[in-house]
Amino acid sequence: MSDGRSNRKAKVIPFIDRLERDRKANTQALVDKAKLMKLEGFESVVWGNPVWQVNAGRLVKLTGKNAKTASFAFTLPPKLGSEPLRADWEEVAKALLILRYHRKHQSTPNQRNFVTAVGYISFAANQLGQDLARLTPEALDNACGLISKHYSDTTAYNLHKHVAEFAAHSDANGLCRVLLQYKYSKIARPASTGGLNHKRLDDPEVLETKSDKFVDPVVFRVIGELYLKIPKEHKYRLYILMLTLLACTGRRFSEISLLPLQEIKLDDEQNVFIQYFPRKASRGDLFTPIRNLYLPSEVVPIVRDVLGEALEATAVARITAEEMHRTKGPDLRFLYKIPEHKKLYIDDLLSIGVSHTVIGSTGWIRKEGLVWQDYGRVTKKGKMPNNPICYTNKEGVRAYCFRDFSEKSLRPLHIDQFGKEYYLKDLLFIRPLGLSSGSYAHWLATSCSQSMFTTFLRYFPALAAEYASSSIEVDFTSHHFRHTLNTLLDEGGLSDLLQTEWFGRTNPRDTKAYQHTSREKRALMLREDIKKGLVGGQLAEQIKVAPVAVQDAILKARIQAVHDVGTGICIHNFSQTPCERHLQCSADCKDYVWAKDDKGRLDEQKRQYALTALARKNAEKQLDSAKPKKSADWLAHNDKKLKTLAAQLADNGVEHFDPEEYLNEVEHG
Repeated sequence: MSDGRSNRKAKVIPFIDRLERDRKANTQALVDKAKLMKLEGFESVVWGNPVWQVNAGRLVKLTGKNAKTASFAFTLPPKLGSEPLRADWEEVAKALLILRYHRKHQSTPNQRNFVTAVGYISFAANQLGQDLARLTPEALDNACGLISKHYSDTTAYNLHKHVAEFAAHSDANGLCRVLLQYKYSKIARPASTGGLNHKRLDDPEVLETKSDKFVDPVVFRVIGELYLKIPKEHKYRLYILMLTLLACTGRRFSEISLLPLQEIKLDDEQNVFIQYFPRKASRGDLFTPIRNLYLPSEVVPIVRDVLGEALEATAVARITAEEMHRTKGPDLRFLYKIPEHKKLYIDDLLSIGVSHTVIGSTGWIRKEGLVWQDYGRVTKKGKMPNNPICYTNKEGVRAYCFRDFSEKSLRPLHIDQFGKEYYLKDLLFIRPLGLSSGSYAHWLATSCSQSMFTTFLRYFPALAAEYASSSIEVDFTSHHFRHTLNTLLDEGGLSDLLQTEWFGRTNPRDTKAYQHTSREKRALMLREDIKKGLVGGQLAEQIKVAPVAVQDAILKARIQAVHDVGTGICIHNFSQTPCERHLQCSADCKDYVWAKDDKGRLDEQKRQYALTALARKNAEKQLDSAKPKKSADWLAHNDKKLKTLAAQLADNGVEHFDPEEYLNEVEHG
């Protein structure tokens, strides 16, 4: 079943400047261009090797992982035998990995999935006796079919998109003899994003919004209680602050965990906002413009207090991060006053915040040969011990402090549109690095990763039992708050366009996946708004003049479905009949309505009006052509659209709108 997205094929910009008739020449040009790229971390990569090890740069920086290298195997997927890719397939896979990374900085998992998709395509093509130049849509269909058999719906969905992307790159760069223009016919969002379920509109359960991605209201209550009751010095307090921001703002986890250091700000109109960097895992560490996140008035006091407390709670870790940034290494200020040759025993190590286990029998410093035995040292009781007492020195501790230090912590985590770089010291949420022993390395600071947050959630039920009114099980993730808040704003009447903008998305169609209000509940909500006079359109005008006694009956009969169509709302039930107006909603359609004073749709309404006015002028010019009847029909059609759009603009408070002036402003900025 369609997920409501466009059926358009994937479109990409060519990587090579000039296409030749010879497909082999185009392939070689693509490979040659990739080989010219000098990318960070690829210095030690040998092109001919079947496995690449990238040891630096953005591909190594994975959310929630402390990886030092990233490997890419140019082989068939394990379920297909793991044999190396052959001939042009290997060369093109390597070239596209480098070129797509150079263009869009996709993350390591995204790149690996792309190589996996290429492996399936090459396997399917080989079964049909096709090489890269002779690739056909049949081979791509077979590859997608195999993917569907081998992977879960979610993974298969992503791999199907990569197959389409590979086909688009092939078309754009002239790698195949035929134009593929490919998109898998069975591609669909996984069922986990929410399928259709039909209920009667008079069913009491219709008024309840349910989804497995919806955070239960009791969770919000418990988070509030934990925020109010957990002491500020508690070791999990910082994660409670992060959880509070997730619940209040609906941002992605990485957007909260990497929030820049700041306080609440006001714009010229006294609207309250904070700043953040939109981030998405599939895009990796892309250079991202900083954006303003305007806050609902109800959460402003909470967010203000959270930012202030986080600033105070991370003060010590921030000083450590600043020292790391200054010295290009761990913060060793605690060693400055210790003489170079002073013997450091267990008590000495504990006094400077270093675990005594480092000089034990399996300790790291001992393994490095920096532990010695003091045969003349006696115990605190003045007796000679059975085994000599061990000690290390300043050099041993210094070496230990460098053990977990990574140069990655010195690189910028954000680069905004003005070229400003944001380092670890510039983040709001930072903390001392946790060690495998359970202790903390106070000489190293780090950001809060997804794995750290997941570990915290394991202790959430125990915290709730101790500090809140009820204990709950964790059946939510950080991303579920985004789904929940999006649904609440949707039910509150915020338009899809404003939802898309507020949540920092680029594609308005993606917003649909975060709206979990049932079709039935939408229909009931729209009925009530029409009766309140908050909606315009033919149906709303009919209800105004209909007797009150029959209004409910008319609305029940007419409103069985609700679809957002950009400039307004369509109430046509597509399960019964197709659209008789071919989706030309504003052309005086009886099933088209709109919310009055809906500023979120105003820009789209202006754009549609201006383009329709331009189309009408062109139709007027064609009246004297060889087909005046066709032009007259086109004039009448555009007049209907202009009439409807003018009514919508008026309901939005726009009395005088000049489409030519609008188009000039758009064209010239």
